[in-house]
Amino acid sequence: MAEIFGTGGDPVDVGGEYECSECGFRRKLNKGETFPPDHHPEKPWTLYLASEELPAQQTSG
Repeated sequence: MAEIFGTGGDPVDVGGEYECSECGFRRKLNKGETFPPDHHPEKPWTLYLASEELPAQQTSG
């Protein structure tokens, strides 16, 4: 499974709990929000726990 991540200023495509890839600091972000500044320089936010279906889980119907 591919990781979902983002850096400061990027739009959030999947809502859920994100963590700093450097230290594990967690922050809840909703779909449509913008990622806050990186917690540690050049270390992206990584999705820890999704609060909605991931893109790969969505079915077309």
